[in-house]
Amino acid sequence: MKELLSIEGLSKSYKHVQAIKNLNLLISEGQAFGILGPNGSGKTTTLSIITGIIRQDSGSFSWFGEESLPGHRKSIGSLIESPHFYPYLNLEKNLRIICDIKGASYRDIPRVLEISKLKERSKSRFSTLSLGMKQRLGIAAALLADPQVLVLDEPTNGLDPEGIAEVREIVIEQVTGGKTLILASHILSEVEKICSHVAILKKGELLACGPVRELLSEEEIIEVSCRDNQLLKQKLRHSKLVREIEPGNGVLVLTLEEGVGAGDINAFAFSNNLVLSHMYSRKRSLESQFLELVKEES
Repeated sequence: MKELLSIEGLSKSYKHVQAIKNLNLLISEGQAFGILGPNGSGKTTTLSIITGIIRQDSGSFSWFGEESLPGHRKSIGSLIESPHFYPYLNLEKNLRIICDIKGASYRDIPRVLEISKLKERSKSRFSTLSLGMKQRLGIAAALLADPQVLVLDEPTNGLDPEGIAEVREIVIEQVTGGKTLILASHILSEVEKICSHVAILKKGELLACGPVRELLSEEEIIEVSCRDNQLLKQKLRHSKLVREIEPGNGVLVLTLEEGVGAGDINAFAFSNNLVLSHMYSRKRSLESQFLELVKEES
């Protein structure tokens, strides 16, 4: 895939708060790339820098394989934090102002209102819209002039389930249509449903980065016990079958290595003259994995 956005050693501080620290990311054309992290992890700061809203303290970034230039902004549609429009103007007049800023044609307004399912409300004042409609209008504004890249910061934040589903549908349609998406969110399920790749941030630092299917896939967890759990634990530690072993309520909780199943654990115990009296297989939820990645160090 062709390189779209390269971020190298990006750092930004606000007085005594380090918002992002030595961040490195590479995003390719056509990807639906999620930046996932709890509030305060540096997501909005990162998107604000790459869209030219604020300047970094150090580091660099490049769009389309070149040093970031003002002309690149025409290829990038963005919605950072909450959408801001004139409350007393209707949707069409608000979008005309955005067209003037972007140098886009007014003839593009019906198209983006159709995409955002707001065409019937084009003459309504912004102040009369629900929160979900306001978010969709923000996406409509970002889509004016048909940009190659869509940069969205928490587009479903604060919405009810129906509003979340409506925004998600619009975003997925744009990705399916060939746009590159850079989406910041603290909602794990939204990133999983929309994005193909994800970077996980915590306190401005990159914890993990890769394909969603690999990074956030559900892992198999096995609970086992036998007459001598201590001996079983000792044997398993040297078996190369398990990644983690944690004691819990009279059982051993095992996180298995890739490709290892419950049958392999049972056969291993039997070969070491240990008869399992308890075995239970379950999946580690995506939510528990995400919380584990971003939890505070004790």
